[in-house]
Amino acid sequence: MLKSAGARARDRWRRLREREDVQKALKVIQYALLAGIVAYLVYKLTHLGWREVIGALPSSPWFYLFFLLRFLALPISELAIYEIVWSQSLVRHFFVFIRKRVYNFAVMGYSGEAFLTIWARRRLALPHKKILVGVKDNNLLSAFASNAATVILILALAATGGLKAGLDAFPGAGWLFALAFLSAGTLSLLVMIFRDKLMALPKGVMPKLIGVHSGRQALIILLHAAMYASALPGAPVMAWMTFIAMQLVLSRVPFLPNQDIVYLGAALSLAPIVGAPEAAVAGMLVAEAGLSQVFNIAMFFATAHLARTEYRPAPPEAVRA
Repeated sequence: MLKSAGARARDRWRRLREREDVQKALKVIQYALLAGIVAYLVYKLTHLGWREVIGALPSSPWFYLFFLLRFLALPISELAIYEIVWSQSLVRHFFVFIRKRVYNFAVMGYSGEAFLTIWARRRLALPHKKILVGVKDNNLLSAFASNAATVILILALAATGGLKAGLDAFPGAGWLFALAFLSAGTLSLLVMIFRDKLMALPKGVMPKLIGVHSGRQALIILLHAAMYASALPGAPVMAWMTFIAMQLVLSRVPFLPNQDIVYLGAALSLAPIVGAPEAAVAGMLVAEAGLSQVFNIAMFFATAHLARTEYRPAPPEAVRA
């Protein structure tokens, strides 16, 4: 019953999104949101002084090393995950997962999953159903791990008194945190309770995937905090946890355009809690966002051939599946 209800809801949403007027409206909303954030960034950085911000870019090589490791953590973990899900070696296809990350962070949330599904159907000799189920179930477990991390971090900040800074960061931040907490908690519980009805992974696979997702989430949080601490040593750890909580909250917003730029706009509002010159915090955040954009653009063009790979016919059993 739950599966059929979910299938009907997905079908209605798919038909709605395929409508030309709905697609145009969504694009207008996304571009308007991104334009508003970029305008705010220009205003904020101009107010601080571009020369001061550029002069405050992190000089520690550790900042850039931790950034690189954090960037690679997601594609490396997903490579391992899909080798488990699809039961085949994917090491030679590592850059597919780099491109998937670029789509999700630089284009729009979940566009990476669409790319991976199309690529796998073209290049892997797997039944189409196995590809779709693998992407769908892994995405559910990834969301579960991210949601759980969001809930835990928000609770930890609330218990230590560090949450107030995030709630006061910008108008509506309180509602955003509350919505993220409630939706993350609810979705985590639903996945736990109805996991057997929502997912069709082979027995024994789910615990492995949850372990990889949870380990990756913890590693990314640690690398993110270490990256900030290397740029501005001496700042309170809870300040960086507030920044990371903001990033996690924003990552829970579906179909958000260019998460890195949106996060930069929100994080600039948190600069006063660091206890360092605001220009130094802005320099660190601009360096992070700039590196993200450079990496995303470079990897997008470096992996462009992956979007033009020739079609590999599926095995006969895929047609019957």
